[in-house]
Amino acid sequence: MDLRVVKTKKNIRAAFLALRAQQALEKVRVTRLCELALINKTTFYKHYQDIYALSEEIENETIQSIMNSFADMHALFVDPDGFIRGLYDAFKAHDEIITILFSGRMDNLIDKIETHLTAHYPWISGTPENEIVLSFLLWGAAHVLMEPRYDEAVLLDTSTSVAKQVLSLFSRSRAGQ
Repeated sequence: MDLRVVKTKKNIRAAFLALRAQQALEKVRVTRLCELALINKTTFYKHYQDIYALSEEIENETIQSIMNSFADMHALFVDPDGFIRGLYDAFKAHDEIITILFSGRMDNLIDKIETHLTAHYPWISGTPENEIVLSFLLWGAAHVLMEPRYDEAVLLDTSTSVAKQVLSLFSRSRAGQ
């Protein structure tokens, strides 16, 4: 890729994240972003359809990075302890960008993680019960893992214990996963 394109996209992203740290996505304007990125609007639109497309791209890359931090995504179903600890570490490692991108939009973060998991494990979305269990697990885990008010050891031990109980509700045989 052309170095100029790389630098331009890097500047666009940095300007976007700076603006998102200060205001809601709906209030971010291309004009202001271009001023911060030192580009013109034509250059922005050469790379992105609109602010939402830029946000979507960065969000998806963040989710992919979070999911890539798991050596084995299968761990959710066979090693809840490893999964919860991995999710906690991933959220911690991506805390700043998660806060910026998903502030006031936590549902978007959870939906993207859920979509990622169901793409890798289609059987999860096989029944309403499984979908409910996964949503319950992800929403609960995300909420408590991103709350700094608990002692880390208590947080992880309790979250793991709850995850084991919730995962036992999946209505699918564990054989052959």
